[in-house]
Amino acid sequence: MSVWHRWVPITAWLPSYERRWLRPDALAALTVWALLVPEAMAYAEMAGVPPEAGLFTAPGAMLGYAIFGSSRQLVVGPSSIAAILSAATVGGVVADGGADFAALTAALALVVGGLYLLMGVARLGFVSTFLSGPVLKGFTFGMALVIIVGQLPKLLGVASVEGTFLRQSIDLLAELHATDPTTLAVGAGSLAVLFGAGHRFGHRVPVALIVVGVSIALSTLLDFEARGVHIVGEIPAGLPSIAIPRVPLDQWLQLVGGAAGIVVVGFGSSMAAARTIAARHDDRIEPDAELLGLGAANVGAGVLGGFTSDASLSRSAANDQAGAKSQMATLLCAVLALATVVAFTPLFHDLPEAVLGAIVIQAVWRLLDVAGIARYWSTDRNDLLGSLGALIGVCAFGLLPGLIVAVAISFVLLVLRTSRPSMPELGRLQELGVYVSKARWRTTSTPGLIVVRFDAPLFFANVGALRARIDDLIATAPEPTRALILDCEVMAYIDTDGADGLARIASDLAGRRIEFFLSRLNHEGRSTLDRCGLLAQLGSDHVLPTVRAAARAAVGIADEPVDRRIEELAIDEDDADIHPKRMKHDGRSEG
Repeated sequence: MSVWHRWVPITAWLPSYERRWLRPDALAALTVWALLVPEAMAYAEMAGVPPEAGLFTAPGAMLGYAIFGSSRQLVVGPSSIAAILSAATVGGVVADGGADFAALTAALALVVGGLYLLMGVARLGFVSTFLSGPVLKGFTFGMALVIIVGQLPKLLGVASVEGTFLRQSIDLLAELHATDPTTLAVGAGSLAVLFGAGHRFGHRVPVALIVVGVSIALSTLLDFEARGVHIVGEIPAGLPSIAIPRVPLDQWLQLVGGAAGIVVVGFGSSMAAARTIAARHDDRIEPDAELLGLGAANVGAGVLGGFTSDASLSRSAANDQAGAKSQMATLLCAVLALATVVAFTPLFHDLPEAVLGAIVIQAVWRLLDVAGIARYWSTDRNDLLGSLGALIGVCAFGLLPGLIVAVAISFVLLVLRTSRPSMPELGRLQELGVYVSKARWRTTSTPGLIVVRFDAPLFFANVGALRARIDDLIATAPEPTRALILDCEVMAYIDTDGADGLARIASDLAGRRIEFFLSRLNHEGRSTLDRCGLLAQLGSDHVLPTVRAAARAAVGIADEPVDRRIEELAIDEDDADIHPKRMKHDGRSEG
């Protein structure tokens, strides 16, 4: 693939586009358009801007991603996550003296797009794992709760509520006495149809668009507005203008912090959606290209007067299930969105706002993944704590502070795991002649020899744990220790503190007349230890390529015949120290 094709993927797929793909792409475009129109208007209200801003967002975002994105089926555009984070970010700037909410919202989209583009050019796609999966799941769960409680006033016909989830919930309870029966009937009826028909037909039928059409007809015939039901009202028709928002420089700068948070969450959720869709077709997703695609999408949305965008898993799934073959489906959907803005906006005048609230609630309901969070109870309690911590942080402190809490939790979990890594004692698996965990395998031990593997990079936070583990193994050994081998296969990185710690361990063992050997040390680790002087201190005969070689050097183990199964695994004798994660025995994987 040429550099040009890599940076601008449309130049690779568009010239080779097959005419037979046009029909499925066109059908997919119609399917996505039917989902997009009502959702875009609903998400615009969540973002604090007029409904037409959602329709302006869609074509710019879709065009930008279609040119630069790497996924064939991913749909980028207005989303609940982007809308609610946009409202929170712009709301903070407006509270500090910003005047034009809509202009600041478009400016935020441009700032978000600029950050994405800078990260793409710098090839920072690896930050898609910046938030751990459990923490991101807890954050989106809490955000869904905030979105739902924020939409309930529309369904009840009461005054809107603001603040954190807890503050909104308290204020909403205080307003329940003012519930409007007609508005409640419209909202509850819309929810019932959306959930019921949506569960039955999935993406095969544009349920949301049908609900919008029916509710508009009923609103017109029964004059809902006269009955106290709030309607959308006039939506300006016409093509959006291409312009840079007129926002003072200091307010552009105030948007950067919130924009960075939106990028972290948006990129993480978008990559999850892209990989989910790509896995169905054995496609490859390029994280750096995704950064450029999302950046172009947000810039496109911003210059058209829209708001921040990211990938929509629901619309992407619908696009895929409808048979989309390429991003041509997205381009056609963008054209349909523009046609809607030009010709069809007057049709939405009598649309009840309660229906838009119901559409939002139904759309974000899937984010309330109770089963996914509960699963961490049986898989990893730390993941459960991280997920619940992020959820509580969002509900208690708000979206942006909750995002900071979520990021902090991710870092804490990372430090905890790397500072207390697994350090299994290894023994010899006689039938294969390799060294594996004594706790998981029936192994034999050599009197006076201790073999331990360190399952993490060695750095300042965990070198003390290694020394404590070695002291414990020596103290509990059934016979006096003559030699100790440290298996460094998983030790991908060693910092200066780690190297100095190994030097202290070597000196301590030498003082106790215990030979110290290193095995399977990679090139980078060897270079670090060489610069720190440890290799010279140990000697080349104490740094060996395999555990077996180190064991023979340590206690004179005879080179025993190797089982024929090693030949079947195509492993040389020098490489016969199989890392447990790459070795299977009796149907089990060693960890």
